[in-house]
Amino acid sequence: MRELSGRQVVVVGGLGGLGRAVCDAFVEAGALVRALDAVAPPEASRSIDNVIVDVTSDAQLRHCFDEAVPPWAVVNVVGGFAPARDLTEFDVDEFDEQVRLNLTTAALVTKHALRRMGETGEGRLVHTASRAAVQIEGAGFAYSVSKLGVLHLVRTAALQTRGTAITVNAVVPSIIDTPANRRAMPNSAHERWPAPEDIAAVYRFLASPAAKLISGAEVPVYGLA
Repeated sequence: MRELSGRQVVVVGGLGGLGRAVCDAFVEAGALVRALDAVAPPEASRSIDNVIVDVTSDAQLRHCFDEAVPPWAVVNVVGGFAPARDLTEFDVDEFDEQVRLNLTTAALVTKHALRRMGETGEGRLVHTASRAAVQIEGAGFAYSVSKLGVLHLVRTAALQTRGTAITVNAVVPSIIDTPANRRAMPNSAHERWPAPEDIAAVYRFLASPAAKLISGAEVPVYGLA
């Protein structure tokens, strides 16, 4: 089913392990996909418009959103990670970095996505939080707080757009089954983690016209863990 045929979808962070799966899911749905990332892809794709941009830069994101037509959907999968550490070892630089990568980028994407969607009066914005935002056992403070901030951002944006045809939601994954995560945690039950393709299907639905009545949702995708 090509439910997004001809609609422009922007995937912020489209070259990561999750981002590539998300881009593929939207291409399969018939969307015109723009993948924003800080680096160029290893090889060009005829089906995806890759754009190099510093997603922490307000000016660069503004230019990127303004140089194209208003998007139907914006999916943000950008983020950083920091492991758990004792609070007696609190690192202010690490905290600032996690807030910048996870929350500030999400706020900037929200700013420009809603600004352009406001021109058409419709659209879908989907952010990425983390299970660590709501279940903090074993989670790093800096990481979990920054991802909790993303959920608060989604609630605020959903309230702001209430009564319009613009929806704002969050996907909340647990540890994702990627090669990097397998290498980092070789003794874990990898088969119980959600695969990028499984999570991508959730973004695809939330960004579809069929999800018009869903806004302010925080959709958990925890796999079997």
